[in-house]
Amino acid sequence: MAADVSLDRLPAVGESATVTVKIRSQVDVGSARLAVRLPDTLKFDPAAGGLSAARTVGLSQVADQRFALSAQGRVVSFKVTALAEGPVNVEADVSSVDNPAPDRAAHGSQTLTVGARGATAGITDTATTGVVRTAPAASLTRTAAAGQICAKGAFSYADPSGSWVAGRNVTVKVAGKTTSSATSAYYATGVTGSDGSYSVCFTSPVTTMYQVWVEFQTDSTLWRVTNNAGTSVYTVSTAAKTNVASGSDAAFGTTSPTSTYMRAWHAYDTLNQLWAVHGTSSCWTTRESSNCRKITIHWQPGSTDGTYFQNGVPVAQRYVALADADPDSEHTVLHESGHNLMDMLYNGWWPTSDCPSPHYLHMRTGPSCAWTEGFANAIAGYVKGDGQYCWSDGSCVNLMTTTWFNPNQAASRTNVADGDEVECRVAGALIDIWRKVDGGPLPTFAMMIGNSSTTFKEFFTTDRANAGLDVSAGTRNLVYTHTIDYRTTTTTPPSTTTTPPTSTTPPTTGNLVTNGGFESGTTGWTVTGGSVGNWTYYPAQAGSYYAWLGGNGAVNTDTVSQKITIPATANTVTLGYYLRIATQESGTTPYDYLRVQIIDGSTTTTVKTYSNADANSGYTYRTVDLSAYRGKSVTLRFYGTEDSNLQSDFLVDTVAVTTG
Repeated sequence: MAADVSLDRLPAVGESATVTVKIRSQVDVGSARLAVRLPDTLKFDPAAGGLSAARTVGLSQVADQRFALSAQGRVVSFKVTALAEGPVNVEADVSSVDNPAPDRAAHGSQTLTVGARGATAGITDTATTGVVRTAPAASLTRTAAAGQICAKGAFSYADPSGSWVAGRNVTVKVAGKTTSSATSAYYATGVTGSDGSYSVCFTSPVTTMYQVWVEFQTDSTLWRVTNNAGTSVYTVSTAAKTNVASGSDAAFGTTSPTSTYMRAWHAYDTLNQLWAVHGTSSCWTTRESSNCRKITIHWQPGSTDGTYFQNGVPVAQRYVALADADPDSEHTVLHESGHNLMDMLYNGWWPTSDCPSPHYLHMRTGPSCAWTEGFANAIAGYVKGDGQYCWSDGSCVNLMTTTWFNPNQAASRTNVADGDEVECRVAGALIDIWRKVDGGPLPTFAMMIGNSSTTFKEFFTTDRANAGLDVSAGTRNLVYTHTIDYRTTTTTPPSTTTTPPTSTTPPTTGNLVTNGGFESGTTGWTVTGGSVGNWTYYPAQAGSYYAWLGGNGAVNTDTVSQKITIPATANTVTLGYYLRIATQESGTTPYDYLRVQIIDGSTTTTVKTYSNADANSGYTYRTVDLSAYRGKSVTLRFYGTEDSNLQSDFLVDTVAVTTG
């Protein structure tokens, strides 16, 4: 698909223009959705184009329309009127409702700068006056000492859904003028806290400052967001306060960027998530201890330059390039920043690229491509805690899929090719290693500083072993659940068509559950989150395989499910299973849960609920009466959820549904 946005004229303040969106598609789409987004500095007449009434999303207006889209395309036009001077970005997104995917979506935009007497195409400036969302408090607790002035307030931005989010670790500069004719100067610098607030004080050079104001910048000692040329960071300024006496607080309330630049601040804030898992070093890696190399993101409204990490320039000049809508996907920001992190860990070295163009998460690429892209995907899925990769159009792929490739169907996001030349499989294996073997990614980061791996195979079988990291049979089996077979050899390349092992323990006679002991891997089960495997960290109740739900210490959902048919002639129907619960939580308050559920058509019934408060030291046999489902085909599901802190492990083995 493609979406081209154009205006019939460049309006000045008070003038109107017609916006035209031309949508093109190579295939027929039964149900397509067009979403148009404009800043609040334009008056929007969506009805003229058949669009819905506009709704407020952050500081933007969004209207949409659904229609059948043929290969002949479609044209939608509507009116806008300029209400204020400043930069404007008019955007259009089109996507498939029934089959959301990046190749069935398109983003288009048009940028301009509205003036009092005219407008110019494009946007060149990165500095704006901020929007005051929350006025200063009527009264403040005095924090300024005698002779000082303290600037106080908060900074926030709107995410793609329109929710307001605290701007963390944003650089705050307090500026001012001593007299009306004096040159402005900076008097103090600080950063916003985890809640977006700041209180920055300075010693006043005069009894009363003529003016004081605050500037916020997308530039810290560790990361920054600039325009595409890399010449300017984004700056938001408050209105100036006049006649500010020393010994007083200057309250500026809550400030936000304008809607046109909102994504720059979203991208900046997203890097806080990567910093949270980088370790304890003062720089991104332990290679440095001062004058840290920054992660630099190039982005500007309307940009079509992205999405990639530029490693074809000198090391000190390398950067992440993001296109217009890319910051809407925190996974994308983290993925490309993950490339930047790998570049730092490897000190600027990269294996020879064997990535086809384009390359896809779910298809075979090349062994080096799968390693470098898989690492970046793993960074995104691990940092977000969801084991996924999601694009700015909202479509996602589950990196933790352990379902083997079905050669009778084409490769897709739900039918992923097998082996270590597939970046989705490498990413899932890495995330599972970090979650269930290494206790996080830090051992990998430390190993990468001294070992430059060309492929995931080299990383796992050679460099991990040389660094003393776990490459035991249990860890190899964990990797095998992601269809990467390093179980018996470190020299023979794995087969991408190997099928899961044949069960050596036949099901119990009369058991309606296939592979209830999990000894055939995921055979018979539908699994999310890589929850079935052979791990040495915990023993199985019987055999060597079991289901492990949870164990992440982050917001996460794991499921293991199977459809069964219960005979109508059964007198009794009993579900039995062994369950072990281990947790890092304390006390009796439930935070993490395992729910045993029966899905009957559109109705889901939870028949048993366990939590971290039910932790035990070994496997306990549990039973549930399922007689109410006689004569039905239902789905048995184990559904595990964790909150954002401290892990809980729910271990399930030897599952059986028997009748009598």
